[in-house]
Amino acid sequence: MARDDNFIVSVDVGSRKTVVLLAEEINGRLEVFGHGVSKSSGIKKGLINDVKQTAQSIKDAAKKAYLSCNTDFHHVSVNISDPHLTVINREGQIFIAGDEISEQDLDAAIKTARAVPTPTNKQVINSVSNCYTLDKDPITHQGVVVEQPIGQEAKTLEVAMHIVTVSNQCVNAIDQSIREGGLGIDNIVLNSLASSEAYITQDEKDNGVCLIDIGAGVTNFSVFTKGGITYSAVIQTGGDQVTQDIADAFDASFEQAERLKLQHGNAQVKSIRTDKLIKFQQVDDPEEVERYLSHQSLVEVIEQSYLNLFSQIRQDLKSQKLYRLLKSGFVLTGGASKIKGCDALLLSCFKIRAKQGRVNTDRITAERSLLEPEYACALGLLLFEYDESDLRAIQEENDGNIFGKIKQQFKF
Repeated sequence: MARDDNFIVSVDVGSRKTVVLLAEEINGRLEVFGHGVSKSSGIKKGLINDVKQTAQSIKDAAKKAYLSCNTDFHHVSVNISDPHLTVINREGQIFIAGDEISEQDLDAAIKTARAVPTPTNKQVINSVSNCYTLDKDPITHQGVVVEQPIGQEAKTLEVAMHIVTVSNQCVNAIDQSIREGGLGIDNIVLNSLASSEAYITQDEKDNGVCLIDIGAGVTNFSVFTKGGITYSAVIQTGGDQVTQDIADAFDASFEQAERLKLQHGNAQVKSIRTDKLIKFQQVDDPEEVERYLSHQSLVEVIEQSYLNLFSQIRQDLKSQKLYRLLKSGFVLTGGASKIKGCDALLLSCFKIRAKQGRVNTDRITAERSLLEPEYACALGLLLFEYDESDLRAIQEENDGNIFGKIKQQFKF
C-alpha cells in the first residue's frame, strides 16, 4: 500500500482517463473518501508517449482528488501496462540450518527463486509468493503447504513465485510522469494484478480463473490457478479499437463512432430481435444530410471486433496450456467490458463460464459510481500489498535502476 499518514492513495493512468483515489482502513475494510478523474493525454494503447501531457493529466486528477476531501497526499501506487512484459514462475528451495524457519531463511528462499538473469533493458516490478512448501519430498513432490512459514519447524523450505518484468522505458515514463505531476511513487503494479485484488475471490483463484480487464487502449489479463497467479499478458487492443472498427465500417468520425457504440452498442447480434434504423453522419457529410444505418449491421461490427480480441486471448491461453485449468472461468472488468452482451459473447467464444465482475465490498467500498468496472485498477491498487520479503528482494535486485531507487526513497 502507498501510505500518507493513515490513508493510502492510488493513481490509475489509463489511455482514456486518469483516476486518483484516497482510502482509509475502517474496521478492517478500506473506504474511499476522496477521488479525482481527468481526461488522459500523452498515452496511446497504454504506453506513455508524452510525459509532460501525462503529468498534466495526473496533476488535474490529483487536484480534483484534493478538492474532494481537502487532504494533501504525496506517496502513491500506480499501474503499468507493458505489451512486452515477461512472466516467470519459479521455485526456490533452501535447507533450514536451525530448528525453526526464520525471516532470513524466507529471504534466502525468495532470492533463490528469483535468481534468474534479467535483460539489461528490463526490471522486476512485481514478485508474488504463491505458496510455501515445507519438507517437499524430492520423489513424490509432496510436502506441507503453509501460508506463513516463519516459526514453523522444517528441514527444507520451498517458495513458488510469480515474477513480472517490464521494460525500463515503461517504468521511466511512469516515474517521470508521476514526479512531474507533483507526486512520488511507492509501488508500481501490473494493471491486471491490481484489478484482481478487488474482483477475484480466493475460491476462484483456487479453482482456476482468468481476469480480463478491457480498457480503452489495452486489455490486460491474468490467470490464477491453485490459489496463486500463474500468467499475465497485455494485448494492445481495447474499447478504442471497437470504436475505430465502427468508424472504418461506416466511414464515420471517431467521435461519431463512439456515440454509436455507447448509445446503441451490443456485443451479440443474436440479441437484436427487431432491427431499426439509427441516424448518423459520415465524415464529409454536411450538417443537413440525414443518413441511417441498421442497428444489426452496427452490432455485427461490434461483435466481430470483440471476437477478434477474445480470439487473441484464447490463442495465448492455449499456447500457455492454461485454457483447461479455468474451472471458475472468466471474470470481466474494465470500462469496455460494460457493453451489453460482452459476458455472453465471451461464454459463447470460450464455452467456459464467464461473468461481469463485481467489487468485493467486504474488502473495499466507495460511492456507487466508483464501484463500476472502469475503476477496477484504481480500487485494486489500494488493496495491493507487497510481501515485505518480496519487497526487499525487488529493492536489492533493482538497486541499479530507477525502480530500485524509487522503492528505497519512498519505503514506508
